[in-house]
Amino acid sequence: MELRQLRYMQVLAEELHFGRAAQRLGIAQPALTQQIQSLERDLGARLFQRTKRSVHLTIAGRLTLEQAIRTLEQADRTATVARKAGRGEQGSVEIGYVGSAAFSGILSKITFDYRKTNPDIELHLHELDITQQVDDVFNGRIDVGFIRPPVRQWPDGMTSLTLSREPIIIALPKGHSLTRRRAVPLAALANESFITTYFEEGVGFHAQVAAMCRAAGLAPRITQRGRQFAAITSLVGAGLGVAFAPDTLRNLRVPNVVYRPLEGAKGTTDLALIYRKFEQAPAVVSFIAKAKQFARLK
Repeated sequence: MELRQLRYMQVLAEELHFGRAAQRLGIAQPALTQQIQSLERDLGARLFQRTKRSVHLTIAGRLTLEQAIRTLEQADRTATVARKAGRGEQGSVEIGYVGSAAFSGILSKITFDYRKTNPDIELHLHELDITQQVDDVFNGRIDVGFIRPPVRQWPDGMTSLTLSREPIIIALPKGHSLTRRRAVPLAALANESFITTYFEEGVGFHAQVAAMCRAAGLAPRITQRGRQFAAITSLVGAGLGVAFAPDTLRNLRVPNVVYRPLEGAKGTTDLALIYRKFEQAPAVVSFIAKAKQFARLK
């Protein structure tokens, strides 16, 4: 039994005339007759009662037709899904991100623009640390990741796309003496208590801050740690210390926190998209293309 035969049966059931049905199907009438007979032999049941003047469905034919229509509709849906998935219009994208990507506005901008042009693609977002994202992209558990470089080592077959570069700033408690300055020299922070996220040496935002501090001869005294920038900024607002942060942290409004640029410091932090070099999944390829479009417009 073939789908083509079920379609022939459906058209013949609608026309109840071999000549008209063959004409609709674009085949010769004898070919239609042969296909219906072949279908009846395969099923072991007569589907149509034929006389010289009429054609009508048998009881077996009516019951078979109901199932045939459902089968054909499902086959059409399957074909539609396959075609959309092949064009990158359907499927899913697994996205990893670090917390600072969320308040940068870049993660939301790229995903929002992608959803506008790919409404049938499911996006699943996972907040993960940088090392976990690198491992998960490499092993196929996620498709792309929003991270802050650097990483210790790139696995073979992976690459990155820089999405933004921004200054490193300092978050101060409201009323702190340094808030009277328009910009804060790193040397003025020598005796401050610092709040940082938990970090892995040589990875991410901490590595960029460490390089900046080494260049200035500053050794920050870390007294508090938090898991996310939102948490450490809240601790700054509580007066427990100061914290280095990406400039886009200004988007995070926290009571009793004042942000200031760093005077004379050239420290910057990047946000990047990581992905597999030879990605073939159409939905993922189109997401990467959207990120590249964003990067070109920056």
